[in-house]
Amino acid sequence: MQVSKVLVVDGDRTVRDALVTGLRFLGLEAHGADGAMAARTWLDKDRADVMVLSELLLDGAALDLLPGDLGSGRAATVIIANSPSRVSNYRADVTLLHPVSVGRVIEQVEVLLRSRETTSGSVRCDFGMLSLDLASARLANGDDSVRLGRTEARLLRFFMGYPDRVFSRAQLLERLWPRTVHVEERTIDVHVRRLRLALRALGCADYVQTVRGSGYRLSAMPQ
Repeated sequence: MQVSKVLVVDGDRTVRDALVTGLRFLGLEAHGADGAMAARTWLDKDRADVMVLSELLLDGAALDLLPGDLGSGRAATVIIANSPSRVSNYRADVTLLHPVSVGRVIEQVEVLLRSRETTSGSVRCDFGMLSLDLASARLANGDDSVRLGRTEARLLRFFMGYPDRVFSRAQLLERLWPRTVHVEERTIDVHVRRLRLALRALGCADYVQTVRGSGYRLSAMPQ
């Protein structure tokens, strides 16, 4: 399962960083760009499932990033936080008038991603013998299933996007918790332990592995 990617294009660094942090807290792969040129450079090398685009760009070229020349397989969905005088010029899935809260923008990104997953039928993430229903946070192995807590579901979804890759506690904190929230590294151990309990009930406790001196990884291969 690929983690959804979001590109935040905003000339206001404070707003941009807040959005990127909040989106990573949800387990998404979020990146920031301060203007159209930086965004286009990023898009030339990667894809964006959702693009959050503000008119407040350093190079003032928001129109250059509208759907139309973003076809080429990227199919990016665009959210625009903008001033009322320019809204009608944009073709966007969602238009949010400026000023708008960071929480509201993140909420709309979630809605759009959920809608796209439902439309494409990909509301389920599979890994090894496991199947995670993103909408209900229900984890199943065949006919057996358990309900995960919100944080455990987010942690597992993140791991599923990077199978066999080792993440330190610090990296997991950075990717899954906002910087504005003080969380100790041992908190990761608590949620990993809870996730393992759920996996044990499904006969997959060994999927979340501890790599001594490095951190944790999700792997269907035995240690």
